[in-house]
Amino acid sequence: MLSWLKGEEKPKVDTSEFHTPESYRGSEGPRYKVLEHKDGYEVRLYEDSYWVKTRFEVGNLENCSSTGFWRLFNYIRGENEAGKKISMTVPVESRVELDEEGQCKVFTMGFYTPAEHQADPPVPKDKTVFHEKVEGRVMYALSFGGFAKDKDWRENEKKLKELLDRDGKGYVKNIYIAAGHDPPFRLFGRHNEILLMADPQPSLEEIKPKAEGESASTSE
Repeated sequence: MLSWLKGEEKPKVDTSEFHTPESYRGSEGPRYKVLEHKDGYEVRLYEDSYWVKTRFEVGNLENCSSTGFWRLFNYIRGENEAGKKISMTVPVESRVELDEEGQCKVFTMGFYTPAEHQADPPVPKDKTVFHEKVEGRVMYALSFGGFAKDKDWRENEKKLKELLDRDGKGYVKNIYIAAGHDPPFRLFGRHNEILLMADPQPSLEEIKPKAEGESASTSE
């Protein structure tokens, strides 16, 4: 099972199927399949996912992120009506909605809800914390390393938009998602992602037959 630890080749993940990526480092998080590997980014199809979130109408990414994180962290460490402790998941996801000047007007932070709590998640005591189901969707994802600050997220958001424009990909222009995969104490090998939603958003029915057709043609 762990033969790769003894020097054998580590088993490879089939990214063309729904999977948990290595960047989660064994934690739970939203599963996805890679539809395309492009120069500088991936095209992904995410499954439906369940989140606990908190929302801010004012402020920017940096001054909302600390408050938002602690609201959610307090919830998972037992500040809920059931008094249950919930496992930390990845990524810590920040959804940023921009105004006409490109400044943050709405900031929403979310923790992925573990599978064991998705059917009946504990009710938050903090009324600013809420649960949300996110429907499956196609996203564009750009990865980068280091300790990401607001300027790093914005620079990589701009970079991803330039890559999508280059490739003629349509996307939602006034929303981006900043996804951090690591705790503060991890100094090296950090993994961050900027995600943009495809627009128009293809239906899952449109995508499934294409994937099956590609698989069939490959096996001939």
